[in-house]
Amino acid sequence: MRYIFTIGIIFFALQNQAVSEEPFYNLNSPRNTFKTFLRNMKAYKDGRTEYLQKALGTLNLNHLPTETKSIVGENKARLLIDTLDRLEFIKYESIPNENFNDDTWTYKTRSIFWRGENINAVIEISKVIINDKPQWLFSRDTIDTIDAFYSSVKNKKVVKGVTQLNDLQSKIKSMAPAWTGHFFLFLKIGQWIGIFTLVLLSLVLSKIFRLYFSSKIEQIFKSRNIITNNEGVSFLGPFGISLFFLTLFVGLRFLELSPGILSYVLRLNQIALTVALVVTTVRLVDVIATYFEGLASKTESKFDDVLIPLLRTGAKLFVWAIGLVFIGHSLTVDVKNIIAGLGIGGLAFALAAKDTLSNLFGSLTVILDRPFEIGDWVKLGNGVEGNIESVGFRSTRIRTFYDSLVTVPNNQLTNIHIDNMGKRTFRRFSTTLGVQYDTPVEKIEAFCEGIRQIIVKQPHTRKDYFNVYLTDMGASSLNIILHLFWKVSDYSEELTQKHRLLVDIIRLAKTLGVEFAFPTQTLHVFNEDKYEISNINEDVFAFGQRQGEEISEKPISPLKPRSKSIEGKLPPVNE
Repeated sequence: MRYIFTIGIIFFALQNQAVSEEPFYNLNSPRNTFKTFLRNMKAYKDGRTEYLQKALGTLNLNHLPTETKSIVGENKARLLIDTLDRLEFIKYESIPNENFNDDTWTYKTRSIFWRGENINAVIEISKVIINDKPQWLFSRDTIDTIDAFYSSVKNKKVVKGVTQLNDLQSKIKSMAPAWTGHFFLFLKIGQWIGIFTLVLLSLVLSKIFRLYFSSKIEQIFKSRNIITNNEGVSFLGPFGISLFFLTLFVGLRFLELSPGILSYVLRLNQIALTVALVVTTVRLVDVIATYFEGLASKTESKFDDVLIPLLRTGAKLFVWAIGLVFIGHSLTVDVKNIIAGLGIGGLAFALAAKDTLSNLFGSLTVILDRPFEIGDWVKLGNGVEGNIESVGFRSTRIRTFYDSLVTVPNNQLTNIHIDNMGKRTFRRFSTTLGVQYDTPVEKIEAFCEGIRQIIVKQPHTRKDYFNVYLTDMGASSLNIILHLFWKVSDYSEELTQKHRLLVDIIRLAKTLGVEFAFPTQTLHVFNEDKYEISNINEDVFAFGQRQGEEISEKPISPLKPRSKSIEGKLPPVNE
């Protein structure tokens, strides 16, 4: 029992010691700042990488460019801990606590010959006001001179009782020859070697992607019918370039470049990476939009034929806008002030661009209200007539029957009436047939009944509603009105069926001996051999019906519209 109690006390003591050694965060005195840095870096040495960011909180990095703070801060923290570990075992009792009244406490200072000149390297902690509270941080001079300070102690071993920093970057530096630390031009020789290795690695990874992964992705896209041509996936080339710059971005943090050079290189790399990613995304939008356009072409509704091009354009504009924001951020342009300025000047902009905005809202109205679809034949209230060719954000393009292209602003489409001829289920045809006054009534009856039978026999006419009647005795003719409806898909087919109907009516008139009248003065001479109705030995209705049936069985018009012929050749007459 006594042994169990003793073991429990020892375990409790070890646990309390472990807890006491846990990292903490307190910057209210030089001693607590030192303790915060050392304990968090010790946790980082033990493999808990998240504590490196807490250690960075003890460094005054406000003078560094924003894009380099994280990378430079990590490198400076490693150099600082490596320097402290080689100087001495730090005793917290020797560091001032809360009752320290000066603004700066210097731990070590040393005159060092560095890069051709003597400099005073220093490790010190100074007071900084953050959010109206005094905080103690390793000073700006410490950050700027820690490289020189480390160069003076790097050949020493770490002091007894201190764990040496042994991450990948430290291992590479320890294995590198001494001459890699010499300066050539404005960088160390080791940094030049690192840049060359990094660029080579980026090129290799980009090449591997293009040779292997791009073909796999292309096969996947083709297997799912996302692409069907042999031109490849257009976004894979820019994506390979993006992978190159992304590898550079990741590797630059390990080269320990100076803040000025690193800032310049990071900005150029970020701009190039942003442009490559934007081009990649824009081309990916094209691939996806093309795929959905193929699906839309297989549906009956033409609404998606209008919607997908608009979404494609909108997605591209959004991607480029995001890219410009990132490029502006890389160039240290204050994007927030620009956006705020746009907000303040929004009213003036809206007034100046009211026509553009009205066209934009007009396009939204066209999409939601759907007064027409791509390919519809429309007649606008402003006199424009033709087929809808495309609908954009600003305007709608109409191909007229003269093959000219009319561009109509979308805001006008919300204020004029639109007669959509393409939405018709049936197409009305109305005409008047004038026959001579000397036509016997029996022939007129037979003629009308024959026309009705022709209408019934034709496949594209509406059978439940048509009218063929003698309705008027005009100045120079007996007028037969003809009303019917075609059920055809387009205007060319409508003209084909009209042609067939009228030719059949002319043939019926010649068969029955019906003469069409025209407003002229005619001298009539009696002809004894003229074909008379008395020669008809059957009921006039049956005779007219039979004649209509016989005529309908002898079509003279082609089955397909001549405008749909192939390679400019007219189809045969009796196909």
